[in-house]
Amino acid sequence: IVMLFWKRLLDSVDAVGLKWVIALFPALLVCWVMRAFVTYVRDSDEMQRRIELESGAIAALLVSAVYLALGFLQSARLIDVHAGSALIMVFPAMCRMYGFAKIFVSRRYL
Repeated sequence: IVMLFWKRLLDSVDAVGLKWVIALFPALLVCWVMRAFVTYVRDSDEMQRRIELESGAIAALLVSAVYLALGFLQSARLIDVHAGSALIMVFPAMCRMYGFAKIFVSRRYL
């Protein structure tokens, strides 16, 4: 819900200090979700922790490899990606890749 109105609210404000607060508000919500995830992992048993760790590691490696490849393509001027769009998509890409990785990692332990 915040992301639906975030950009419109940001564009309607002129005060620089308030713009900083509004611009960082979604990041604060993401930090809250991250804290909940850390609590979930901390309270999990050893097998679930292993699945979460492997899934997170695989996701981080794959997303890093894709972003590195995109960076090389951008440097070679073969693609043109706006920096703001690329930066804001890292966390959703990690979440998506983590979900796919967890499906495959979990199957190994069934």
